[in-house]
Amino acid sequence: MREMEVEEQVEFMTGCWAIWERRNKAIFEDGEWRADLVVRRVRDLICEMADSGGLGEGRACGAVEVGGCWKRPMGEVMKVNIDAAVIAGVGVVGLGAVCRDERGEVVWCAVEQGMVEMDPAEAEAAAILYGLKEARRMNNSRVILEGDCSTVIHDLQKQRKGRSSIYLIYNDIYALCNFFDSISFNWVRRDFNKVAHELAHLRPWTLGSRSWLDSFPLEIADVVGIDSINITT
Repeated sequence: MREMEVEEQVEFMTGCWAIWERRNKAIFEDGEWRADLVVRRVRDLICEMADSGGLGEGRACGAVEVGGCWKRPMGEVMKVNIDAAVIAGVGVVGLGAVCRDERGEVVWCAVEQGMVEMDPAEAEAAAILYGLKEARRMNNSRVILEGDCSTVIHDLQKQRKGRSSIYLIYNDIYALCNFFDSISFNWVRRDFNKVAHELAHLRPWTLGSRSWLDSFPLEIADVVGIDSINITT
């Protein structure tokens, strides 16, 4: 069976489940039927399955597997890893981004934390947008961007468009891509996205954006040190 067929079957079955779940909620709980809630639920379910390995290693939504550890980019390309943290029901989101060069050394890292209502997929898309904005601000013209939410990465690889709120973020990402000489999106397993994950969850929580070029927060420096042991070409 082709990979695309597997992907389509997963999306179809997840869509059917989300419709049935929303139907039951509309009848027995809130009485509200909205298509955007169904779409949002489908995205969350697929993202959860991919991140837990439920879609199979290297086959999550047709996204690109990046192997058993963080890999160095080739030549003068910079690799930017991103992640997002969402505190459900509180309206708090953290966005983390870290840039490394062809030697695997951290060039810069940044975090933005704010009060905003987003679902996990929207937060991941926002983290990608944030990472690209920081890369442009740092004059990185050739970038590989990696994230661990396969649903969002796959959407960007396919340049999907739509009308729900997440597509507004996608449109900003597409527009920003025009400012880079080269840009690509890769999916990486959560285990190999640790530095960006720690940035997104960085404490103490401070509203606004912070970035570092030389000395990095101790928590991040420790993770980078451990992560560097497993870097491959």
